[in-house]
Amino acid sequence: MAVRSRNLVFMGCLGFAFIMLMGVAVLYLIWTAPPDVPVPPAPASPPDNACAAYVQLIQKTAEVESRVPGLARMAQQAMASGASKDTIRRYVSVYEPIRREIRQHLNKPSVYIDVPMTEMMRQNAVFRNWARVEEHDIRLAFMEGDHLRAIDDLRTVLLLSEQLRHGAPLIRFLVAEAMQAIAMAPVIEQVESLSAGECDRLVAVIREWEQVRVPFWQALENEKRYTIRMYHAMWQGGEEAKRVFGALSRQGRAETLGGRLINLRRATREAAELYDRMIAEARKPLLQRQPVAPGTHLLNRDIVSLGARDRDTSAVRTARLRMLGCAAAVRAYRLRNGRYPTSLAETGVSDLNSDPFTGSGFVYRVGERGFLLYSVGFDGKDDGGKRVPEAKIMEGTGDLAPVPYRAPGGVVTPGAARWLR
Repeated sequence: MAVRSRNLVFMGCLGFAFIMLMGVAVLYLIWTAPPDVPVPPAPASPPDNACAAYVQLIQKTAEVESRVPGLARMAQQAMASGASKDTIRRYVSVYEPIRREIRQHLNKPSVYIDVPMTEMMRQNAVFRNWARVEEHDIRLAFMEGDHLRAIDDLRTVLLLSEQLRHGAPLIRFLVAEAMQAIAMAPVIEQVESLSAGECDRLVAVIREWEQVRVPFWQALENEKRYTIRMYHAMWQGGEEAKRVFGALSRQGRAETLGGRLINLRRATREAAELYDRMIAEARKPLLQRQPVAPGTHLLNRDIVSLGARDRDTSAVRTARLRMLGCAAAVRAYRLRNGRYPTSLAETGVSDLNSDPFTGSGFVYRVGERGFLLYSVGFDGKDDGGKRVPEAKIMEGTGDLAPVPYRAPGGVVTPGAARWLR
């Protein structure tokens, strides 16, 4: 009887151990299961894809640069404060073949071509440098009095940057934002020196940019696709990981197993849900958006916070470009009529008079010394044109302006509300 009891206990323990092992095996299979959210399809590449031409131009850029000794020093001299026209012209001329080819593709359709992450970063560095070269020529053009050439250079950067980020992940979207900021700066400084016709041309360029602008919610759609593809690649490892991550990829089995142990199925499902909520909010004016709760999976904890920051910088850039067009239209109106318009509608730029923060028009006021034009900015309050400091533009109280405020004597006073001449 005792032997039989011991056998029953032993068999029970074996059965329990077997059940536990089976449970652990089932949990392991569930935990390490492949992502079941399919990778969204990439936008179709057009037959004459400008992005492909720009990728080829990257190699040509490297070849051009390799033939110029001391190019890095030449670039430093061109960027230095007070650089002479000859210094800047010599540097810009190095890239003249590249600049001519870029302009041949500006009106073509363009869709991002998937490349490994390391290659994308290399491309991004070249694209930023193209924008810097155009910025140098913008400054040179203003020094030479060729304002229309400066505006054409701005057009090149605006259209190129939108082509580069169509269908691209968020990092390329941000590179395009930086390119636009680089080219905008010298034009903003000189907008008050433009003639009426030159103002008209600037308005036309910004209007053309607005027609092809990639809104931030589309950037989130592209980033959603890229993130889901990345999680699939982490699970698969091997060649797929290499195609996505490039030189950052680890090919060993241990790395692949480690990736699977972080439950990539749950990470992918959660990421897809987070992006869908963020995209829905990004379609609204910025001040009407509701916060999205952050993800709980280790891989997804920063998705919402990074998206919010990038959304904010995009709103600033969009507002400033639209206001730059409106300010140029106001100046052209005054030069032709001897007075400022009573409203932006009089200038014919209603299509640009849309504040991405509020969804309504910008604030426009006329006074004895000029006009004020601004967005209420991140706090949503009309502070009478008092400009928020640039260093605290996303956190401080104040309004967002397209151009520096000037006192009656022409002294730039960025911290105070002044009438623009």
